[in-house]
Amino acid sequence: MFTTFTDWEFTDIGAMEETGSNMWPKMQAVGALSFKAVQTGENTARTMIQWPDAATAQAAVDGLRAAAMEMTDTKVVATAGGETKLDFS
Repeated sequence: MFTTFTDWEFTDIGAMEETGSNMWPKMQAVGALSFKAVQTGENTARTMIQWPDAATAQAAVDGLRAAAMEMTDTKVVATAGGETKLDFS
C-alpha cells in the first residue's frame, strides 16, 4: 500500500468536512482505499489517503487536490507520500 498526505489551509475550516465528504466518492472512483482528515490548527488540516500502490496514487492525487481547491477556498501548503510500512487499524 501507498499513503499520500496533504496539508491544507482553509479560509473557512468548516468547509473542510463538507469538501472531504464530497471528495470521498471521487477518491474511491480513482482507486483510494481509505481517507482521513484531521484539523491541525485554527484553519489548517491534514488529509491522508491510502492507495493500493504508488502508481495509482500518483496518477490520481494531483487531480484530486485540484478538484478540492475548486470546491472551496483552500490551498495546499505541503505534501508527502510513501509506502505504508505499518497499519494497525
